[in-house]
Amino acid sequence: MVASIGISISIFHLYTGAFGVFDAYLQRSVHLMTLMSLAFLIKPTFSKWTAEKNAIIDISLALLCLAIGAYLVIHHGRLVTREWYWGPITKVDITLGILTILLTLESARRVVGPALPIIAVCFMGYALYGGHLPYPFTIRQVPPLVFIDHTFLTTQAIFGVPTGVSATFVYLFILLAAFLQKTGASQFIIDFSMALVGRSVGGPAKVAVVASSLFGTVSGHSVANVYGTGTITIPLMKRAGYKPEFAGAVEAAASCGGQIMPPIMGAAAFIMAEILGVSYVSVMKAALFPALLYYVVVFITCHVKALKMNLQGAGMEEDMPQMREVLARGSHFFIPLVLLVVVLIAGYTPFRAALIAIVTLWIVAAFKKSSRLSIKNYFEAFIDGAKNSVVIAVACACAGIVVGVLDVTGVGIKFVTIITSLSMGFLPLAMILVMLSCLILGMGVPTAPAYIIAAMIAAPTLIEFGVDPVAAHMFVFYSALLSAITPPVALAAFAGAAIAGGRVMLTAVNASKLGIVIFIIPYMFVYNTSLLLDGSVYMIVLSIATALIGAWSLTIAIEGYMWQKVNSLARVLFFIFGIAALWPEITTDIIGVAGFAALCYSNFRKQPISTDQVAA
Repeated sequence: MVASIGISISIFHLYTGAFGVFDAYLQRSVHLMTLMSLAFLIKPTFSKWTAEKNAIIDISLALLCLAIGAYLVIHHGRLVTREWYWGPITKVDITLGILTILLTLESARRVVGPALPIIAVCFMGYALYGGHLPYPFTIRQVPPLVFIDHTFLTTQAIFGVPTGVSATFVYLFILLAAFLQKTGASQFIIDFSMALVGRSVGGPAKVAVVASSLFGTVSGHSVANVYGTGTITIPLMKRAGYKPEFAGAVEAAASCGGQIMPPIMGAAAFIMAEILGVSYVSVMKAALFPALLYYVVVFITCHVKALKMNLQGAGMEEDMPQMREVLARGSHFFIPLVLLVVVLIAGYTPFRAALIAIVTLWIVAAFKKSSRLSIKNYFEAFIDGAKNSVVIAVACACAGIVVGVLDVTGVGIKFVTIITSLSMGFLPLAMILVMLSCLILGMGVPTAPAYIIAAMIAAPTLIEFGVDPVAAHMFVFYSALLSAITPPVALAAFAGAAIAGGRVMLTAVNASKLGIVIFIIPYMFVYNTSLLLDGSVYMIVLSIATALIGAWSLTIAIEGYMWQKVNSLARVLFFIFGIAALWPEITTDIIGVAGFAALCYSNFRKQPISTDQVAA
């Protein structure tokens, strides 16, 4: 059943990629109900139950999903032509609507954990019974029949924009990742990273950073990225001398950044483009420098940590491949990836660009025996692509329930009012409250659904304060991303700790320290959109230069090392000057850069900073 469903849905998406998508409701219902059935087949009801006991429930629910999907296809003409909330609705429609909501919640529980379904249930309860709550939490209560109609029979909730994004280009990008895995391109990315930086100081950690940035931009999922590259890089880091907690943290932080690294960036970036109504290239452009800055900081931190621990090269020459051999074996894999970027910049939709990249990969892989695919390999990639798409599809559908509640109740406007009231109209405080809200909403939830929920309720708050819409959504995107490495629920850090055999919370703390810039940069680009490559060339270059110096200064402050150990007073000053250089003002930039240069010179001369020098 898994093989049949996986192959069928992959062929369906390749067909729509080549010849165009169907009507939105039809495309999304086929996509979601098919992948939801797959979710019940690959994720058991309870892991402690026997396979036979699970099968009774799992197969029944999978068949029910397929039956509902068939019903929606057969009755598509009637359902899309009826007037929302007023058109005729049958008892079967109502029954299947209730079942679809329950199936969405249960499938989400299986594939992403309990956090997201609990959030969805709380919002549903609020929609149905919020009229009984005291002010300012009271809302216009939604009748149950209207709620079912809105959630199941419109394109505003379960079958809304998030599911639409999943049903078009996200699926094809995940299928591209599956073919990259089958052809050996994913292993080429790791080998290329090892050959590039593996022999330098702290090489294995730098391999994790480079490989995860390249691999993550294709996979677009933090935890999947940790397991995809971490099984190779984490043992290398441990053998080189890094502690398990730091090795797991490096991989978690690096994998987390894959979702903000162009050109692909993961599902959330595609959803952002749809919500903003801008081209995906615009989102890529805005995300480019913050992503590079993030990886520069993680890379520098790994280098500084290696110097502190006196770790020279990898010390394991047998583990480090030669660049010439790596390029000879897999340089042809650059062709589809470079072409992907070119066609995106040329103005092709991500949907068509993904299809072009897949077909190009098929062609170039056929020229070498090591990467040539058999018919069996094609089918296996189709199945893997479908399995890997289940998480995004189901999570987007469950998040769609929350979006539907926000849409039908107007809760988003109320959230804006509450944040504005609590912040007393002070933007920095409003941003802190928004970031905390996104962190809480994102706990235990993949980035895409976390961003979807936050974008509907938090981004309008910042826009109301006068923040540029792209900057507002990027702020929310980064804030939603933080939960992957921030305690107490840091899924990427937990995955890294599991592979490294380290302590979970210490791994999460280390990952947060490595990713410190991701906590700070969102505040900077709200005030200075030049960091999003928006503005004059002069301001963009100046902002990039001072931001790099500021991030470097923060890294030294956190690690307490630059050529030699940095004393406590100097660390405080490095931190202050780093923040000053990051802050988007000419005066603070000058202070930050000058102070950083003075501290570097003093530390290079091996002269401890005295109180008199600070006063001077």
